Amino acid sequence: MKGMKKSLFALPFLVVAAVGFAQIQVNGPDFTDLKGKVVKFNMTDTNGKIVTNQTLKGKVVLLDFWATWCGPCKAASPTIQMLHEKYAKAGLVAIGANSFEHEDPAGAAAKYANEHQYTYKMTVKNDEFAKSLGINGIPSFLVIGRDGVVVLAQVGFSKGKTEQVLEDAVKMALAKK
Repeated sequence: MKGMKKSLFALPFLVVAAVGFAQIQVNGPDFTDLKGKVVKFNMTDTNGKIVTNQTLKGKVVLLDFWATWCGPCKAASPTIQMLHEKYAKAGLVAIGANSFEHEDPAGAAAKYANEHQYTYKMTVKNDEFAKSLGINGIPSFLVIGRDGVVVLAQVGFSKGKTEQVLEDAVKMALAKK
């Protein structure tokens, strides 16, 4: 009973927090509205190298906004690796855009990539970039065509389904010359 009182006491605060978060989502830009728009980016990879839409001009870019504490994000990582391995030679650049990291924002992505032997590019400290795109949930994915135009903006990961959606978008973008 004692634990229940604490839980009931916390409930109003959780409801207020959830309503406040929903309000933020309503007032911010809608991430999924990016389809058909040009996205400019300037990110730093785990080696300190700057990665921009200009340095990747003419490439198809798959951006995966993720964090090490996010279970669905970690479930998506093997898919990003598979797409990287399968389509890099055709012109795909897969980037794990580490965002909203709670601990060690500069080092968590590199450590995670090394532990799991992921070879796609990892960038760090992408919180402001993610917010500017309207991302308020991770994982979130962008597929950007060779022309810089977003062909897919997807939130969330579902094994099997999201894998196919991402691969279809990548193949479509690579087919356009």
